[in-house]
Amino acid sequence: MKNELEMTLSSRRPLTESVVREQITALSEFAGGLMRPDKASETEPIKAPFDPADLSGPVRWLAKPLGQFLYRQGNPIHLSGEMWNRTLPSTSRFASPPFSNYWTGRFDGKWALRVGVERVLDFVTEMFRVTGSDFALLTTGTDRKAKNRGPMSHSYQGHDLALGVPGLYWANLFSDDLAEWLGLSTIPKELAALTPLAGGGWLLKFSESPDQCRDIDVLQKQRAAIEWLGAEKFFDIRLPDRKLDTPDWGHMPVSYLKHG
Repeated sequence: MKNELEMTLSSRRPLTESVVREQITALSEFAGGLMRPDKASETEPIKAPFDPADLSGPVRWLAKPLGQFLYRQGNPIHLSGEMWNRTLPSTSRFASPPFSNYWTGRFDGKWALRVGVERVLDFVTEMFRVTGSDFALLTTGTDRKAKNRGPMSHSYQGHDLALGVPGLYWANLFSDDLAEWLGLSTIPKELAALTPLAGGGWLLKFSESPDQCRDIDVLQKQRAAIEWLGAEKFFDIRLPDRKLDTPDWGHMPVSYLKHG
């Protein structure tokens, strides 16, 4: 894929079999099947046909501790993604991370323009609701790499919401509780557009098009917004090991319990 858009969703909703089925069904049925995979697998390579009428395999893959559901659509590929179950086995000596339900995805740039970037954002917004996420983002791959990949690293950093907000991007979605903790409602209108979402949560956008997300004025607005909300709450690739302020997630209700 070229000039891709990337999304992430971070949720504390446990991936039980019923939740897994709900999430994969939502992916498959959005906009009449627009995002429906044609291939899916538990591991690479992704070669098995995806059958929306039989989700027994995908449910089994993802519902188990440290399970995965990998998918793609198109030849050449124009969308792909991964749902990750970060829950640790019951035999583990360590506690599972709060954000055990994590979803990443990519959309080919030309394909996204053809179907409409706003339609892609609608998809991310709907999956934000379905998963009961506390944070989600949609931005260009270039923007995400610049903000979350160090010069000597081949993997992303700073995307564990339990350790701090990953950053600010083209489109950012926040649960009501995270928005309240950040003081999101106080952000000046000249920095970003803040819109309430149906059913709960907030969308924060910094430009009309993701093509503008690396423009100097947009980056300056994002930096100003981070300073306004508290730089100590946001991951910064320039200080990747800095300890950040975080909410007390253990005492915050999961979003889907409040709005689902």
